[in-house]
Amino acid sequence: MNPMREIRANPRQFVPSLVVVFIAALFGTVIMQGIEILTAWMSSAKIVSESDTAQGLLTTVGLVFFVIALFVSSIVIANTFSIIIAGRSRQLALLRLIGASSDRLRRAASAEGLLVSIPSAIVAFLVSTALALATDAYLGGRITEEPELLRPMMFLPGIATIVVTWFSAYLGARRITGISPLEATSQAIEPRPEDARASMGALTGALILLSMGITLLISGIVGASANTVSAAGVLLVAVGAMLTFLGIIVGNPWILPPLQALTGWLLGRTSTSRLAASTIARHPTRNARTVIGLVIGITLIVMFATAMTTFRDQLLDYAESLGEEGWGGFEDVLTTIIDQTMLFFLVMVLFSVIIAVIGVANALMLSVRARTQEIGLLMALGQTPRRVRGMIAAEGIQLTATACLVAVPLGIAFGWIGALTLLSPLTGFFAPSVPWWVIISVVAGSLLAVLAASRGPARAATSISPVEALEAV
Repeated sequence: MNPMREIRANPRQFVPSLVVVFIAALFGTVIMQGIEILTAWMSSAKIVSESDTAQGLLTTVGLVFFVIALFVSSIVIANTFSIIIAGRSRQLALLRLIGASSDRLRRAASAEGLLVSIPSAIVAFLVSTALALATDAYLGGRITEEPELLRPMMFLPGIATIVVTWFSAYLGARRITGISPLEATSQAIEPRPEDARASMGALTGALILLSMGITLLISGIVGASANTVSAAGVLLVAVGAMLTFLGIIVGNPWILPPLQALTGWLLGRTSTSRLAASTIARHPTRNARTVIGLVIGITLIVMFATAMTTFRDQLLDYAESLGEEGWGGFEDVLTTIIDQTMLFFLVMVLFSVIIAVIGVANALMLSVRARTQEIGLLMALGQTPRRVRGMIAAEGIQLTATACLVAVPLGIAFGWIGALTLLSPLTGFFAPSVPWWVIISVVAGSLLAVLAASRGPARAATSISPVEALEAV
């Protein structure tokens, strides 16, 4: 299997991976070069002293959000290559039949990821550098120190994105090891679904992580209710939230499919919705991998919004409890700072949500290509193009609704526990301030984005000829 030949033969299947790599690399490079320009401007304006504390803090925050976006990208890319490999099962079985080893084929598939990622990362770096130079020119004389936009550190996000894409493609191609040469010898062999059964190891690891994380979170709530929170307690709560979130990510093949089935049952009031639900149920693991990217992005948005809103409201209530003087008018300044900080965090996490939406659209498109015969038969049996388009759109809506069903309560819980841990010694135990406008915006925005992104797969589905589908049976 020649990686370059595969890319030239069907370049469209790699377009979503190109876009995901471009966005991730662009995001990371913009952060690094933007911090460089911001630091040079603050130094020129005497806002920052000779210490590097502010630059170090900005760099740390930026890299954290880049790592989040990169992690979501890895999930999307691995899922993409998993579906691509599933569509080549018979071709790969033929190669296995004539002597090709599964390891060699898997390395060739991962090389496709490498070849796809390099041009995307290069273009992302060039676009980011052009934006940075334009910003530098706009600031002009306000910057007396020349920012180093081409120092080695600026290439780090692009290199990291390439490496992660290469590794993700290798992980996504793990299905090759299960392809038997016998699959090429008979048309009567029913193609196996691309979803491998979720391993018991993943379930065991998820249960361990979840039990440890939930225990630490409960201990943080108990400590907060008793007003005995310490620095060590804050650290334990942070570790507990990370372990819980990691447990959900590791165990998503076991946790999300039942919720997908529930969402399909709740939304399956029409024939197209029921068809969409049955399609999702046939490939639970693949769709769980698709959904987990959205879960990560939406959870982080809701978590930051809940934490900052609760933090603001509790501090304002505490200031009012001090009497008429309060904090001497500092309340308005505090509100402005918190709201702007929350907006900054939301914009940073938005990149991860965009990548996850691309992942959902990509999964729908590749699913349509893998179901050419099925969709053609449906149209031959009387399904109208409008109903087929509705079925594809319903799949995207149900997957997004499942992500929101998991992410919104999770984000509210994490944000509330974080604020409770920090403020309970000052204000006592309190309920979360739920940022409904953020939740409604992110849920509606995700649904609309996925609905818009599903138009391409829907058009591809209705272009399938029923005659060709019947001939292939």
